[in-house]
Amino acid sequence: MIDIGSIVDGTFAWIWDHLFAIIGWIIAMIAFVVVPFRRPPAEARNWLLIFFALPWVALLIYWLIGRPQYAKQRQERVADLPRILDRITRQSGLDKAEISPRLCEDNHSLANLAHGLGQFPAVDGNRIAPLGDYHATFDRIVEDIDRARHHVHVEFYIFKNDRAGDRVLAALERASTRGVTCRLLIDALGSYGSVAAIKRRLQGAGVEPAGIEVHDILPLRRRLSSSRVDLRNHRKIVVVDGRVGYTGSQNIWAPEDHGRQANRELAVRVTGPLVVQLQAIFVCDWYLETLEQLVEEAMFPPLEPGEAGLAAQMIATGPDNPVGGMDLIVAQAMHNASEEIVIVTPYFVPNDSLLTAIRGAVLRGVRVRLITAAKCDQYLAGLAQRSYYEEILSLGAEIHLFGPEFLHAKHSRVDHEVSILGSSNMDMRSFELNAEIDLLCYDRAFAEDLQQVENRYLEQSTPVSFAEWKHRPLMHKVLENTARMLSELI
Repeated sequence: MIDIGSIVDGTFAWIWDHLFAIIGWIIAMIAFVVVPFRRPPAEARNWLLIFFALPWVALLIYWLIGRPQYAKQRQERVADLPRILDRITRQSGLDKAEISPRLCEDNHSLANLAHGLGQFPAVDGNRIAPLGDYHATFDRIVEDIDRARHHVHVEFYIFKNDRAGDRVLAALERASTRGVTCRLLIDALGSYGSVAAIKRRLQGAGVEPAGIEVHDILPLRRRLSSSRVDLRNHRKIVVVDGRVGYTGSQNIWAPEDHGRQANRELAVRVTGPLVVQLQAIFVCDWYLETLEQLVEEAMFPPLEPGEAGLAAQMIATGPDNPVGGMDLIVAQAMHNASEEIVIVTPYFVPNDSLLTAIRGAVLRGVRVRLITAAKCDQYLAGLAQRSYYEEILSLGAEIHLFGPEFLHAKHSRVDHEVSILGSSNMDMRSFELNAEIDLLCYDRAFAEDLQQVENRYLEQSTPVSFAEWKHRPLMHKVLENTARMLSELI
């Protein structure tokens, strides 16, 4: 006779004994349905692999970083930005700007793409001076702040309370005593450990009627209201009187004060219509943190008529721009290449579109060179980066490892005319998570300036041999590919 009670009891006992595994299987099944709707295919694939292998661990990680978007309150502020930008473009005359007639058909198409992505057209009449000396860049910034008459706007991912920070802060204090209004935005995570001290110093130093106003971007104290604490503002911006601007790779800190050698950086000083675009990006970021709209005419002074100069445009990307990231621009520029592509970046963790663009360029006979740091300052990022070396070397691309300092500069050059320079790294964090700012320039003389910078890097770099690299130890390959998979979970 069948003992129904024993069967039921045994079934419940078995379920109880395997409850952890059963729930894990249910988690994996739900993830199989949900994740592909929320992530691109490549990222979804890696997420599902983790969910099926370690469902409980994957659930925790996905809860923390699974959705790269701002909290609802910030999304509402982001929704206001197109209206603010529209007002700025009309007020400054950018809405009437025409793409330079000097651009070739390919560059014209690239400029249109950048306009659609970043909302700013390519405009003539700019002066762009590359700055590669670490300390000389601070000299120029401080010099321009000391000449300010109306306002100074400063925005950085890293702004340390050290000797470099002191130089810029002292310049802001001097400007404030002259009646210049100074505004400072610093990322709460990138500048962690310095935010409080900087606020105490500047907010106590303001002299009426101007003063110095400082805000931390995405404060960590509000992290619970945000879906992800690692959605950061990685931009570097200085605007003086709406007429002079700076951007690039360099942050405000003195590595030597922290036991490190100075990074190799690349920034630019700009004048002309580009400053209007640079100012507009700062104004939008200021609004996101303060709800204050800085759209008065003094922020956007009329440009000097008849100025000749370079054709260029600014591009702002990030989670507040749902259209896409800088990978769209870089990939399109690579597709247009006919002779040479040079990529300078501290972090090279490309997505499929960039790998495809590199592959296509090499097959067309284009020389592709990657210049990157010999030793990465982030262990996992360095491992993930090295996992791509064998693949791109096998295609016929070149890799050069810069040794003297940590190469933190970020720029790309396509042929002898198109240059891309700014805060964006060549990795998925910059493409999807960070708020970034980049300059897209269409000028042979400026491209030649960057080529001279590249040549100096190459003189101090070691080329990577494909034959030697593919025979590296198996354990290295395992660690690199594991880091690569994890990097794609962003």
